[in-house]
Amino acid sequence: MTATEFVGGLRQRTTGVSNIRRTAYSVLFGDRLGLIVFLATVVLFGLVWRTAFLITDSYTLANGLYSLSNGHVALTDAVYSPGLDTPGANRYGGQRFARNYGVIVLSLPVVFALDLLTAVVELRIALVALWSLALLALVVQCGHYTDSEWVSIGGSVAVLGLFGLNVALAQPLDTGRTHLYALQLTHLLIAAFAPVVLYRLLSRMQTRRLGFLSAVVLTAGTPLAFWASVPKRHVVTGTVVVCIVYCLYRSRMPTDGPIIRAESRTFRALAYAMVGLYAWVHSPEALLLCVALALVDIPTAPDNSPRTLICIGVVFALSLLPFIITNIAISGSPIKPPRVLSRGGSVGGDVAGSAGGGSSASGSGSSSLLAPLLPLFSVVERGLRPLLLLSGELVRGLDTIQQRPDDVYHAFVRSGNASGALDIAGEESVNLSLLESAPVLVAMVGALPVVRRLRWPSSMADRVLSADRVVDAFAVTAFVGVVLLYAGRLPLHAQVTARYVFPLYPLGVYLVMRLPAVRGSLTNHWRVFLWTVTGTVLIGGQLALIFVALTVNGIGEAFQFHALLGLAIAVPLGGWAVIGRSKGVAGQTGAVLLGAATGVTMVFLLLTSVEYYALGDTHLLPMMRVLAELVALY
Repeated sequence: MTATEFVGGLRQRTTGVSNIRRTAYSVLFGDRLGLIVFLATVVLFGLVWRTAFLITDSYTLANGLYSLSNGHVALTDAVYSPGLDTPGANRYGGQRFARNYGVIVLSLPVVFALDLLTAVVELRIALVALWSLALLALVVQCGHYTDSEWVSIGGSVAVLGLFGLNVALAQPLDTGRTHLYALQLTHLLIAAFAPVVLYRLLSRMQTRRLGFLSAVVLTAGTPLAFWASVPKRHVVTGTVVVCIVYCLYRSRMPTDGPIIRAESRTFRALAYAMVGLYAWVHSPEALLLCVALALVDIPTAPDNSPRTLICIGVVFALSLLPFIITNIAISGSPIKPPRVLSRGGSVGGDVAGSAGGGSSASGSGSSSLLAPLLPLFSVVERGLRPLLLLSGELVRGLDTIQQRPDDVYHAFVRSGNASGALDIAGEESVNLSLLESAPVLVAMVGALPVVRRLRWPSSMADRVLSADRVVDAFAVTAFVGVVLLYAGRLPLHAQVTARYVFPLYPLGVYLVMRLPAVRGSLTNHWRVFLWTVTGTVLIGGQLALIFVALTVNGIGEAFQFHALLGLAIAVPLGGWAVIGRSKGVAGQTGAVLLGAATGVTMVFLLLTSVEYYALGDTHLLPMMRVLAELVALY
């Protein structure tokens, strides 16, 4: 091989690697601003990351990951708790099993990576170094985006200083909790993609600026950062919902040409694949999302040809394979996940017994003719059972709204010290409602005058929904479905920020950003919005801390202070949204109110992570631990 041939081959390989990198970059983040959103979100999540258990259900997941990393599907050892009968563990066949196996399997490579890091360097230093690298990458990308060398150079020096500070303050990290750290890191990375995908969606639907501002509202104006490092399904659900919305929108893009039609079909199939994969994490919510997607997608699809439907069905079936294989390995039933395992045995056995009893009790000839079809009827009945259970839960939620509106009010509007359900353990009320934890969502009331002005289409041609209208329809359908699914169970204790209805946060932010008044106000006054968010966090956060330190007694009163503060912002914001004006002073007022509502939530999240739920000063970053010790109030 000559030198020229060697150089040519090297260039080809370099070009191939570069193309792969650009493709991965485009698929994951879309553009540089999407990467900046991801890195900024990861840095924020790292700031509030606490290396401890917040919810007792997380013990089950950590023990499940430990068992699976040692080659066992069933729970073997209670490494992370006094016993295996922790919330979320299910008995079957004399053994105990975890839940959310999709997240557990995704965390396996992270466990091995952390073990490798531990063999080279102390785990605390390694994790601090990873956070510092993410911050350095953020600074460099911001420098490229603003075309400013001072941002890159000055930011890099600041990152180096922060890394040295954290190393100087570092204390040993418990290496026996590697599986917990792996679960937290997996959830954190999954949660970081929710703002990215929302940014990409609204950038295509509207503008890049509005897409970026929507990512700010989702990250800072909802409890996303609080739950990002908690091993629970909630942030996973939020990311999955946003991904479904994005795929549904891309599937309705203009379909001129065979390549574009194939791309549209691919994204439509991906929407169902996201549902199927999420069933591996939480099957009830996945079923709800599947029904909502089918109800909106199939009637409005421009192409429901057999080829298209077969393609979607095959992809959906393949996405369900991990869920089915796990169920068969545990219970022997493909549609019986660990979450619904009964302690007394299989529900299917009761169904078979009742079917057999009916056959023996009848001696007619018609029963003899139908006898060969009984196995088929049994299979159909078992297949329809999840839908029947889901419909029963939705009806139950509707009945709760009608018969117990107070419970719904306390769950979604005002929590307070309302009922015994909120203080079931006899402790202080620390469970904020949906609106108290994210007052920016009150802007959805601005949809009322918009809906009233809509006119029904006059012809069949007008009934074909555009891509954005299809996404709006799915968002509304999924939003109502989640409300009905959990209305009969709320309010509950140990929610903190209405975590059971977490999908409502990204769906609500999307619906808020779709309102004309919000779009117009943020488009014309985006600087006012960002400065208001910054001022509320930096200045308002200090004022809130001083007020809590001087006047508040106990964590319950502190939470209620933040609840009242959120509602105080929500009332004028809701009034402005109903008026629906975005020009002149009204637009500036709307930008200020949206920024204040976003910043108030961010202040609550920061104080909750640093002070209210410091969890024994277990912050990942040593500088945050020292800060928590300095501002200790209780």
